[in-house]
Amino acid sequence: MEILIILLSIITGLIILYFGLAFILIQIRRPKFNKKGYTKLEKKLLDLFTSMFDADLAGKIKKQIEYFENKRKWRQYWEKSMSIELYGDKKMSPDLKYSRQDDCKIATIRFKVNKEKYSIEFDSYDGRIWGWKISPNPKRIQKTDNIEVISKKINNDPNEKVVISIKKTEFKTIPNFDGVIGEIAKVKPIKTAYNPLIPQQIEIFKRKIESFLPHGYIQIIEQTEGLEFQEFRISGISEIQRTGLDDGDYFHLAEFDDGIIAIKENDKNGELYFCHFSGLIDKVGTDFDKILKERTT
Repeated sequence: MEILIILLSIITGLIILYFGLAFILIQIRRPKFNKKGYTKLEKKLLDLFTSMFDADLAGKIKKQIEYFENKRKWRQYWEKSMSIELYGDKKMSPDLKYSRQDDCKIATIRFKVNKEKYSIEFDSYDGRIWGWKISPNPKRIQKTDNIEVISKKINNDPNEKVVISIKKTEFKTIPNFDGVIGEIAKVKPIKTAYNPLIPQQIEIFKRKIESFLPHGYIQIIEQTEGLEFQEFRISGISEIQRTGLDDGDYFHLAEFDDGIIAIKENDKNGELYFCHFSGLIDKVGTDFDKILKERTT
């Protein structure tokens, strides 16, 4: 009897340890969202960034920066860089936005700190600053504003009227989708689905991505311009977001609580990646349908 009690205690302890480690791993992989303000270095670089534009545009961008400072954002330190994306909320006034609507890099500043060279790239989307990437990893210099500017460059004019966003419309009744979405919908109900774009519009956005889009994803967007489930979403082709990591940009095809299924910038081989919000990046093959089912069913 005494041996049985000891064995049960050991088994109970192992079960507690297993679930404890699982909980820790889940927490590690959660997105690092916060509402903290900008660092001293970032404030200096943001001042330099806004000074690159005329007074009206600079004033608008400054208001955007102020708006996002204490709102929801995602910051990640990678091995060789740091990325930040500004999410805020949906209450941002249209008056604060500039004309350019596409996803693009709008400016680059190269600078030195203690003789070491760095660069910062500012991204734009939907008429506002989307975030920035500093390379190499700036974690140890974030508390300084003593920098030497090497060069400043405007990559794309925010005032240029580039509008390629599409106003999506919801299906009034969720249809019976073909393929992998139909299979997933049997076990995970679809919350929202959007009417598909016409083929000519799809082709325009395919050319804009400049990477190989998997066949399974194309089959989905031919039926719907994006889907939302309780635990994940599949991006419509008109709204694919870009995240800059150490080794290049990644385009979001599907988004989950702990990461994204993505393709890599300029990749023509169809390789897919799962980019964890913890910072890990896994190559997951080329079969979009298989990967999606593994993640969702």
